[in-house]
Amino acid sequence: VYPCITEESAKLVDLTQHRQQKEQLDIKLKDKQRIRLERDALVSDIASLRNAVPKAANLDLLLIDLEKLATQANVDMIGVETPGAEDLKASQKEMGELFEDIKGKPQKPSATIAKPMPVAAKPADVGSEFGLKQIDREVYITGSYASMVQFIRNIEAYERVMGVSHVVIALPKKEAKGDTDKASDRAKKLKLNQPVMCFLLSVYYLP
Repeated sequence: VYPCITEESAKLVDLTQHRQQKEQLDIKLKDKQRIRLERDALVSDIASLRNAVPKAANLDLLLIDLEKLATQANVDMIGVETPGAEDLKASQKEMGELFEDIKGKPQKPSATIAKPMPVAAKPADVGSEFGLKQIDREVYITGSYASMVQFIRNIEAYERVMGVSHVVIALPKKEAKGDTDKASDRAKKLKLNQPVMCFLLSVYYLP
């Protein structure tokens, strides 16, 4: 009897070990399936992003779409211009900080923001290392505050990846005492009574 008991005990130990191995394999299999699903989702997101970032700037089509978005929001586009050098430098700096965050670099302390690196130390297109190209345009619109908010929401829902920065909303100033902003100057020049919004529109594409 004793040899049978010993053999049976050995089989039970062996069976327990195999069950543990099976559980570990099941866990690894589930992890593998989860990683595969995440990879498929990531590939799909990348494909969607590439579709949202065209291979050319296509500014003519973009202006047509912007006019449609403005009409839907009940605002009037009164100007689309090339921004000044200072606005371009600020836009490139913001884009550079965005890519630093994407790369996982630590945020710079607020004390160092007052002493930014010279623009000459960075490439003309800060997104070039990621293959992105950027074109900036200064957009002026006029309408009610609610309509302006709706226009920005329409841009957020637009199928193409764009950036909006340096937003200024102002009324025309009849007596300017000191510095004035571009929005109020444009409203005064065109003799408008409604508020004017000025913002920097950054258009990205993958050549």
